[in-house]
Amino acid sequence: MKKIILLFLIVNTLNSQSFTDLTEQNLYRGGNVFLLDKMNNYDEDIDGTPYLNPDFDKGQIIFENGNSYNGDIRIDLVAQNFQIRGKNGKITPIEVNNKVKIDIKGDKYKLHAINSTQYGDIGILRECIELENISLYYFPRKKLQKPIEAGIKAPTSGYGKTDNPEWKDDGFYFILINGKYLRVPTKYKKLLELNIFDTNKLKSYRKDYKLDLKKENKLIELVKYFNEN
Repeated sequence: MKKIILLFLIVNTLNSQSFTDLTEQNLYRGGNVFLLDKMNNYDEDIDGTPYLNPDFDKGQIIFENGNSYNGDIRIDLVAQNFQIRGKNGKITPIEVNNKVKIDIKGDKYKLHAINSTQYGDIGILRECIELENISLYYFPRKKLQKPIEAGIKAPTSGYGKTDNPEWKDDGFYFILINGKYLRVPTKYKKLLELNIFDTNKLKSYRKDYKLDLKKENKLIELVKYFNEN
């Protein structure tokens, strides 16, 4: 019996070590992480960055079974996928399914099936708060903002030259309620029109608390209140 227990402990230790020393090659064996053929190439003349952070952050890929992979990670907000950087400096683009969480500097990101004609079928959302009846997520996005063309053709001297196009933040919050992802409006009247909260309770809440639909901490308080009421 002791030999069986000892053998079991050795196998578990070996499995733990092999996962701790996970390389990019065997990261994909579980079927939750998928290697992409190539990275998106972005025009260097565009100002700003299409990434959540142009630099790689220390992050963690967390699987449902509790195993994890630690490494340098960044999020491509335009392509809606992740990139990992190996010890040799090689950058590998990957996709994950909804059974995987990505932890970057304490923030948890996960792929969600938004199923929206306006915002796409899927999106990488940051977890703000997950509760039994209502959850709040942030959808980090980037949009390409083109410069406004001058009405009069600029002279060849370069005088009046327009600015470069720029990647601009275009993120917003989702409330997940009754299985639907609803964009959180920034105006109180628009929130009423969504008809997801009891009107009288919402009016009372607004009166008693400083409701600011642009601040995450206020949205979290709102979600907590209506999860319980």
